[in-house]
Amino acid sequence: MFAAIAVMTAFMVGCGPDESEDSRALNPAADVDWSLESFRLSDTKGLDSVLQYTAFNDFYRGLKPRETGADKGSAQAVRQHLDAFLGAERADDDAQYISVRNPLDLLNEVIRRGEVDNFNAGRRLMRDSIVKDEPARYNTPINDALIRFTEAESAESTPIEDRTWVYVMLDWTYNAEMNKVFRATQFVAQSPNPQSETPPEVASAAWSGRYSAETFGTAGFNQPEFSATSFTGRTMGNVELLQEFVGTQRDTLTLTNASDITINGTEPDCVRVVLNYSESQARIFLSAGEPATLEQNGTREPNPRHCGNQQNGDEAVKYLTVTITGRQ
Repeated sequence: MFAAIAVMTAFMVGCGPDESEDSRALNPAADVDWSLESFRLSDTKGLDSVLQYTAFNDFYRGLKPRETGADKGSAQAVRQHLDAFLGAERADDDAQYISVRNPLDLLNEVIRRGEVDNFNAGRRLMRDSIVKDEPARYNTPINDALIRFTEAESAESTPIEDRTWVYVMLDWTYNAEMNKVFRATQFVAQSPNPQSETPPEVASAAWSGRYSAETFGTAGFNQPEFSATSFTGRTMGNVELLQEFVGTQRDTLTLTNASDITINGTEPDCVRVVLNYSESQARIFLSAGEPATLEQNGTREPNPRHCGNQQNGDEAVKYLTVTITGRQ
């Protein structure tokens, strides 16, 4: 799964249709400067849920153990660590969030709502290319285009550098041979003010996904087959969530260079959580101070003690979870 996502992301960023002058003329990507009342996403009573489309919604809720205490407090520890990256505000039961404020969920929601004409043009390009069975690409870097969102009403506690979000890349690619649509996003935060006591945790972020051409639409939410979400933190390490929506219904969360997290009485710097929705089961793998690879006879080999390389049976915590239906 990790290898597949890596190949998929490389394809979206570096390959695709021929980038000749003719193909660039068909790339509608342009500068987008969009003002929003608030970057925070939450549900409104009586309207379609917004939070159901956020990247971590299933995972966040799916960590809840079926029997109280079976998780040894790990679900709470993982959620608390994620909150700083997601900008999450939790519900009273602590098992789900009632709002989030982060650049990846925001961009995905703006695209879903169809609020920006240029983004709509990108999706129409994909749909037209599918009909014609011809490769096509919408790509902002090729056209030297930037996407900038500005928050009109920020809380007084929000650092000024966190009131404007810049996305250095948005890419849709239709691969006619695979009959798949790929999308990728890259966000880079502004440098924090040296005087700021609470700078935003997210320094950069990326999202990539693969869609079936048969179901890809120009409006509303497109359900990916696979997706990868990643955050690079300033002080708390890195977050990566790999999601499989076809075949095996599974999410894999990996925290690397993690700090200030305690699970099962240990303070790991590497945490991997595998959440299998079909089996309603969670496995949590932990390690501390273990490199991902070791030198063996002049070559680098995977370190079996690193949390990312551990196998079933090596997990520190294993428990049955509540059932999550209708994943998206």
